[in-house]
This record gives sequence, structure tokens and C-alpha cells, in this order.
Amino acid sequence: MTDTDVEVNLDELEKWYLEQLGGRFKREHKVLSKFFSKSAEELAQAKNALKAWLNTKPEKEDEKLDDKTKKIMERFIDSVLDSLDEVVIPTIHTTISYENCHKFNEGIKKVFTTYNVHGKKVMRRFWKQYKLEIKEIDLHLRKLGDFSQKVTKFQLKNYQEGKEAELLLKKIPLLENNIERLGNTKSKLDEMEETFAGMEDRRIQMEQELENISEDPDLKEFQDMERRLDIRKRDFRETLKFKKAFKKMKKYLEKGTIALRDISESDLKPYLKDSVGTILAEGPKIPRLRRILIKTRIMLEDERDYLQLKSELKVRVIENINEIVSNNALEPKIKKILDLENEKAEIRKKLQKKGLESLRNELKEKIAIATIDSEHFENDVERYRRDFKELLNKVKEDRQDLQKGIKEETDQEIKIKIIIPA
Repeated sequence: MTDTDVEVNLDELEKWYLEQLGGRFKREHKVLSKFFSKSAEELAQAKNALKAWLNTKPEKEDEKLDDKTKKIMERFIDSVLDSLDEVVIPTIHTTISYENCHKFNEGIKKVFTTYNVHGKKVMRRFWKQYKLEIKEIDLHLRKLGDFSQKVTKFQLKNYQEGKEAELLLKKIPLLENNIERLGNTKSKLDEMEETFAGMEDRRIQMEQELENISEDPDLKEFQDMERRLDIRKRDFRETLKFKKAFKKMKKYLEKGTIALRDISESDLKPYLKDSVGTILAEGPKIPRLRRILIKTRIMLEDERDYLQLKSELKVRVIENINEIVSNNALEPKIKKILDLENEKAEIRKKLQKKGLESLRNELKEKIAIATIDSEHFENDVERYRRDFKELLNKVKEDRQDLQKGIKEETDQEIKIKIIIPA
């Protein structure tokens, strides 16, 4: 900021800028001020004439109005008075602007609309009794109309630059509104970041609790057992090459393409849904699986090719069935897994006595939920951060544009002081 720069608070900017325009368009404002001064006089006289009319009574008895007509006339006069009260006349230089001139002209138009439209309907009822009063009102309103026309012509001919300069005034409330939005966004963002920090603290605390209880030797052994079992079950699952044959068999049984006396699709379904769990539950001798595998081998070796598997796949499946049925390939694997499951069950009993298993499961579930909640909430926080950044840039750009526009209109370098939420 240089020594010649002017600092103006945003809340004082409109008043300051109007004062600058008042100096720049002093001559134009002076002319308009004369029109408005004369208009104010005519407006006051029109109001006084209308009020006097209300209190005037016809001198002749036969010219007196009946109650209904009198009320119609009073309502008419009141409506004209109301429209005159709504006319706003700028009286000092700082309130003289293109927009206020326009408001004045619109107010005068409304007066004439009220007077002419309403008067056309009711004036004939009391014209004879109040000719002088009506003529006086007509005179004052006509003069008001003349001044309104003079204001309009002067604006069009001599105040177009003023009109353009005053357009900057419309940018001030837009900037104020964006600053208010910026403050609201910042408050919401601060609140959300505080909430997010609390969520993260709680998640980290639970992870630390889980880590602490994981130091228990029985729990370490239990977790190691879980890992060993997972590996063995994964390897066991990979040795089951017959599942594609089971899928084909189930499909053809459902369609009715093949019919087997001692095997149905419900017999195959458990092996397709959870092959490892189903086989382990069956035990090392796997009697049901063995029966189905033998039947499957017969169908695969039949020259009618019931299951229509590709040649290479058919060979692998038959070899797998032979290993399982003839060589009992699965039995030692099943025994080993079941032995590990028994060991795991014994360790679980120790953990249950200590209350560690339920606590561990509870913590793991809570951590999983907290992690998902944090991720979703963090996305919301990021959105508010983007909104705040975009709005902050918008405020800065709007202020710069406003300062540039004021420089062009007043030839003054200005710094608009605004409070931006940190």
C-alpha cells in the first residue's frame, strides 16, 4: 500500500463511494436537486389540497353527498394520499443517484395510476360538488409529472456516466454476502475438523487398546493359530478341483437334462457354497463327498459325456477325484485342520475366562466401524475445505475487481478493508 492509497472499511464503502460520486457529479446532482426540491413542494401542496378536500363540505344543501358516495370519495382521496406518501424524494447530494431517480419516477407513475384509474371510476359521482378541489389536485399532479419527465430526460442526456459509475454499488452487497458465507463455511469447517479429530483420536485409542491386549500370550497364540488355520484352509481349498464338475452337474439336474437316483442339486449345493466348511464338518472319512465323487467320476468317464467339460479340465477333475477317493488325499489334511481347530477351541476357553476374546472382537468391530465412519466424514471435511478455498478466492477476486472499478471511476487507489476468517 502506497502513501496515496485510501483505506476504507467495507461497511463504510457505500457511503464513501457515494461521496466521491457526489463530488464527481456535483453539477448533475445540483440540477437534479432543484427538480427534487420543486417536486417536494408540489408533493406537499398536493397532500395539503387532498386533506383540505376531505374537510370541505358543499355549501348548497342539494349538493351534499349521500353517505355511500361520501365514503367512496374518502377512499379515493385516501388512496391518492397513500400513493403520494410512498414517493421518495432525494433531498441531499449523497442520496441522489440514478437508482433513486428511477424510484422517484416509479413513485410518480404509481400516483398517476392510482389517481387516473381509480378516479375514472368514481370521479363522476362528486365532480360537480368538488370541481375546484379536483382542478387544484390536477394542477399539482401535473406539475409533479412535469418534474418527473425532466428528471428522466436529464438522466438520459446528462447522467449516463453516473449510471455506469453507480453500478459498482451493486457489487458491495454481493461481496458482503460472500464474506458472510465464507464465515459460515469456516465455522462449519472448524466444527467438522474438531469432530473429525475426535473421531481419529477415539479410533487410535481403540487400536492402542487392541494392541495392548494383543500382548497377552494366550491371545498371541490364538492369533497365530488363526493365521495357521487360514493358510491351511486356503491350501485345502486349492486342492478341490472337482467344483466345476459339481456346478455343471447341479445345473443339469435343475434343468432336468440328467437324472440321478441318489444325488440331487441340494446334495451339491453345500459343497459349492462353502466347500471347506462342509467337508470339515463331514469329518476325515468324508462319506457323503466320497459317494458323490464316485458318481461324478462315472459320469465323466462315460462316453456319453454327460457333463460336457473341456478335455483338459475333465482330466484334471478325474485325477483329483482319484487322489481323494482312491488315495485318501484329503484325510490327513482334514485331520490336521480339525486338530488345529481343537487347539484353537482350547485357547479360546482360556481367553473367554479372561474376557479377552469378547473384548478383542468388540474392539475389532468398533475399529472397523470407526474407520469407515472416519473415511466418510473425512470426505465431507475435504468438500468443505474445497468450498472454503473456492469462496476465499472468490472474495479476494471480487474485492480486487471492486477496487479496480472504483479506481476507474474515481481515479483513486483504494484498499477495501475486510475481515476474512482465518
